Amino acid sequence: MNIVLINPPHTAIGSRVPDDHLPPLGLLAIGGPLIDSGHQVRLVDAEFGPMSLAVLVDDALCGDPDLILIGHSGSTSAHPTALKIAEMIKARAPGVIVIYGGVFPTYHWRDILTATDVFDFIV
Repeated sequence: MNIVLINPPHTAIGSRVPDDHLPPLGLLAIGGPLIDSGHQVRLVDAEFGPMSLAVLVDDALCGDPDLILIGHSGSTSAHPTALKIAEMIKARAPGVIVIYGGVFPTYHWRDILTATDVFDFIV
């Protein structure tokens, strides 16, 4: 399976890259076992730069992924950006499975899935 992991830019609070960039350890922890299981895995770290949403979506969809995981480490302020990314991905590639993960979606999964259909799963 061709899988893309996305660390969204934290546009609401601004990026501090390169001074305080923290690697997306949660996504890296997910990616390792997926690679070990034989999947093709790529990380798009949009916080590093930061990267515009248009460039992020272009990069994420390059190579026709089967599945895209958008994950952020507990920052509620990243949710609107994650939602916009998912909307842009589904508009261009409606067949791609989009998974959303992190602290905010874990606690608010019901509200998110009620409000939108761009996320196929929340973890």
